[in-house]
Amino acid sequence: MYSNVGLLRYAKGSGGKLVGTHQKLDKAARRTLSNFLKRKAFFPNAKEIVHFEGNRGPDGLKRKSPGVDEPMHFILPDQDDGKLWQYIENHSANLKKALQEIEDNPAKAYDEGTDVRAAFEAAWLAHAITDGLTPAHHFPYEEAVSELMSDKEYFTIFGQPIKGIMRGDSLTQSAVNNWRYWGHNGFMSKHIAFEYGVALIVTAEGWDAIQPEIAPEDLVDLDFKTEFYKSLHKIHSLDMYTRFRQDGWTPTLGKESKNILIPEIVRAITLGWYACLPNSSKRTIKKVK
Repeated sequence: MYSNVGLLRYAKGSGGKLVGTHQKLDKAARRTLSNFLKRKAFFPNAKEIVHFEGNRGPDGLKRKSPGVDEPMHFILPDQDDGKLWQYIENHSANLKKALQEIEDNPAKAYDEGTDVRAAFEAAWLAHAITDGLTPAHHFPYEEAVSELMSDKEYFTIFGQPIKGIMRGDSLTQSAVNNWRYWGHNGFMSKHIAFEYGVALIVTAEGWDAIQPEIAPEDLVDLDFKTEFYKSLHKIHSLDMYTRFRQDGWTPTLGKESKNILIPEIVRAITLGWYACLPNSSKRTIKKVK
């Protein structure tokens, strides 16, 4: 999903009222989470979380150092290799640790910047969850790039690697490969078009339209791995990206994005964050009015 686009106000800081897809989903999830937090419980606020999106998030890392320790948030639901879940699990563990340290010794934790660490981990966890549930990420990206790049080295300009240029064994082959990647019905052009469409829907919708339904009992004995994969297979069963690649954006896909995809992602982010709260499985659930 997009975390930096020209649609945004204050895109550099990712803090405007109109925000990128990741930022708005994060804000919606934080609003939802607040319904279930104890009055004095600490969790980074929305502003602190979205600070680590955009240029400070995974998408920024991909632009700054393509191919170097960059997170790959793609998943094949029917052939899951567990890589994406490992990203989610790592960020969850780090967020749990930070939140526990703050609860155990608030003054010391704030002095040591643990609250900042918690905001970072919350943002990157949400980013991995969002990408993992995005239909355009349910595609064999690594296989496609491997097939199109005869030369596995990135094209460079003044020594800087440029991601997204497919290098072939010859100029002709490079041109063909880039057309298959960026041209009409190319892998990346379709990927961008799908995510851009979702971004428009997210930007246009009010907060109430993208808030998920979560009952207090949904948080009792919460197993987030189970919940994440339930959401993944619910979204994947709609086959949205295959239909988009065939027919482009249709009214049906737009309705599914608004009514199913977006609320389901916000729900998953909320549950992922809640599962990281200290003693989340033993918490007294706050009633939602």
